[in-house]
Amino acid sequence: MTEVRHEDVAAYALGLLGEEERVEFERHLHGCASCAEEAGAFAAMGELIKGVHPDDLLPQPQDPQVESLLVRRAATERRRRRLHRTFMSAAACLVVAAGVFLAVNSMTSGPNPDSIHSPAGALLMTGRTYSATDPTTGVSALVGLEDKGWGTHVALQLKGVKGPLQCRLMAVGDDGRSEAVASWGVPAKGYGVPGSPDPLVLHGGTSLPQSELNHFTIETSDGRTLATVQV
Repeated sequence: MTEVRHEDVAAYALGLLGEEERVEFERHLHGCASCAEEAGAFAAMGELIKGVHPDDLLPQPQDPQVESLLVRRAATERRRRRLHRTFMSAAACLVVAAGVFLAVNSMTSGPNPDSIHSPAGALLMTGRTYSATDPTTGVSALVGLEDKGWGTHVALQLKGVKGPLQCRLMAVGDDGRSEAVASWGVPAKGYGVPGSPDPLVLHGGTSLPQSELNHFTIETSDGRTLATVQV
């Protein structure tokens, strides 16, 4: 920098110079004591004009240099706001895209989206799970278990069952004692079958502690076993 104007000194002190201009001016400051002194003075002046906008100036400014600095600061702030808006818009687009991807991915490769946010879906993802497929009926069952003070919280995911049926989930202990965990109706279209691919997902409970459970049976109301899950 062969020549330094007062406006350049003030702009540096107020942080209005671009990156290249700032680096060049700092090199100049190392060899110019007068500019270094003026930069300190202008830094103090910056506190006085920090909240002033060029539009708020009187029609006839008393100091053209101050007006110039304010105009330059306003332009810098507008440029920063534009960059901020661009960045935030890009970030918002990424968030939306990520949300769409996760939603589609969970629909195509994970559990039923409706079940993920249900107590049954959460238990099937975090609890101890056991599964089985009956070779005769083709019914597949996934059971999730969670210890509770009152017994065992039980979740069930059922596939490959056609209706109409009335069914129930039975918990059987090591001592042969059995308890009904839940009961439900299967519509004609069924669950987890062609034309109705979503599984049945539900939850219930048994007073049997998890350590005393032997197996679960999914059976119809007339006593026909659809699947048995050993635990």
